[in-house]
Amino acid sequence: MKKQKIINIGLAGYGTVGRGVMSLLLSRNDDLSVRAGAKLRVKRICDTTFKNKSSIKALSPAIKGLLKKNKNYRALLPEAKVYTPNIEDIFSDPEIDIFVELIGGYQPAKRLILLALERGMDVVTANKNVLAKDFNELLAAAAKNKRRIYFEASVGAGIPIIAAINEGFCANKIYGLAGILNGTTNYILSNMSEGKADFDESLKKAQGLGFAEADPTLDITGQDSASKLAILSSLIFKSHIKPEDIYVEGIEKVLPFDIALGKEFGYTMKLFTLMEKVKPIPGSADMSEGAAFQVVPAFIKSSHPLASVSGAFNAIYIKSDAAGEQMLYGPGAGSLPAASAVVSDIVYSARHIMEKSVRHMPFFELRNKAPRIVDARNVESCFYIRFTAEDRPGVLARIADILSNYGISVASVVQKDGFSPKAVPIVMLTHEASTGNIINALSEIDSLNMVKKKTVFYRLLDI
Repeated sequence: MKKQKIINIGLAGYGTVGRGVMSLLLSRNDDLSVRAGAKLRVKRICDTTFKNKSSIKALSPAIKGLLKKNKNYRALLPEAKVYTPNIEDIFSDPEIDIFVELIGGYQPAKRLILLALERGMDVVTANKNVLAKDFNELLAAAAKNKRRIYFEASVGAGIPIIAAINEGFCANKIYGLAGILNGTTNYILSNMSEGKADFDESLKKAQGLGFAEADPTLDITGQDSASKLAILSSLIFKSHIKPEDIYVEGIEKVLPFDIALGKEFGYTMKLFTLMEKVKPIPGSADMSEGAAFQVVPAFIKSSHPLASVSGAFNAIYIKSDAAGEQMLYGPGAGSLPAASAVVSDIVYSARHIMEKSVRHMPFFELRNKAPRIVDARNVESCFYIRFTAEDRPGVLARIADILSNYGISVASVVQKDGFSPKAVPIVMLTHEASTGNIINALSEIDSLNMVKKKTVFYRLLDI
């Protein structure tokens, strides 16, 4: 009988996702090995917490708990020598075929990814930060060393969006994408929308439930979503779209009051990642099609499927020419959802190692010319605008007059009752206008003595 080929795995980073990966690899090893065409074996697990025997011994109950339904779990448990605090134990082992990077952050993760490719290993990573910043460099290093890099878990955790764009939509031109790609912010906005708490209280609740980091800055400022949008957009355009190409706003300044007012008009607020193709302005020097990339809090009709994505769930809504409009939905975080994507990539990698197939994925070279990046100020949309102004004759007329001067047409107006006449909320919904014109008009309006607070505005998405 022919001996089964073994694919050896080196895993760096043994946190929430790392433990989930081990759970799946151990409890479903036989089935996964059949799919991979080789026996999958975790030969090394590296984490800085593995500094002594007691810390390694403490791992057993956790793994046993994950495998308690498997009668053969003792045979599946890695030996103590598999665990190491030294990353060089992975890179000095010539038998390691696949390097799984789950450390996170930028460095040393990037250095280790490049080193693994240099040493002839395939790489599986969930690292959105490194990918978003250095996509070209990583893919060039993989091509140079005739290896592959897989990153399904970098966006949307268990939602197979990378495979969908690369393979499922390969016969399509994708001309629009709207995503809810951060579970922390979606949970916070969902909680605020239910009228239960303000931003600070909702953030604390998210942290208590494990949906938000101790330092949630990257999440609430929109930077995490921007990294994910950069990855998806790079795949769509086959050209590196960098985080700095994306206009980013977070949710720190969102008030429950605006969320509630939006609901009265039939809208729901989310933090959206947006890729929108934009036609050239007639007579402009560059007549090529452009694209605008944004991460912004915005309203969407409550009847739209994206409006129902609540809690820590994620969703990606794609517009394409052949397949039409489709939405992928699922948990955007968590040990097993993210581990599902990582293990899927491990199986893909093992299969192609066995087939000796280097050029598998269609995005392997970001070879296309970058699209014309359209300034977010030039994107046209309908808008929700909330003024805070004195309640006296002539105020609405003056505001409407300034808006008209900038080509902004008002669709509806509501003045809220029950407030002091010195500072009354006035909500206007506009017809389509450019973001730049909205900003310029509001700057002039806010300079009026009759306007008492900085005006708030959000896009009304029509997707």
